[in-house]
Amino acid sequence: MAPKRKRVSESDTNDQVITSSSQLIYETVKGSHEFTIEGYSLAKGTGVDEFKTSGKFTVGGHDWVIRFYPDGDDDHGYISLFLELVSTGEVRALVGFKVVDQSGKEKHGSQFQFINTFKFGTADSDR
Repeated sequence: MAPKRKRVSESDTNDQVITSSSQLIYETVKGSHEFTIEGYSLAKGTGVDEFKTSGKFTVGGHDWVIRFYPDGDDDHGYISLFLELVSTGEVRALVGFKVVDQSGKEKHGSQFQFINTFKFGTADSDR
C-alpha cells in the first residue's frame, strides 16, 4: 500500500508565527574632571595658539588631557579649551565644558557640550 500524502495549502503555511529578538547594548560611562587655573589673569597675553595642558586623567578606561589656550587657538580675545584623547583607541564621547569664576559662579554663556569621536594621538576633529 502506498503512503498517503497530505497536500499543504498556501493558507496552512501562512498561519505559522515566527518570532525572534536581538539586543544591542552600548556601554556608557559617566565621569568628570575639574581643571583649575590658578592666576588666570597672568596667563592672558601669552599669545594666540600658545597652550598649557592639564594633568592626565582617566574616564571610561581612556586617558585624556585638556588643552587650555588663554588667548585662543586662532582668535585673540577668547579662551579655547580642547579635550584630547592620549590613550590608544577610538571612543565616541559626549563632552561638556563649564567655566566658573574664582567664587564658583558659572560665567554667563560658558557652558556647552558636543559629541565627538576621538582617536589616539589627535585632538578633537576640529584641530
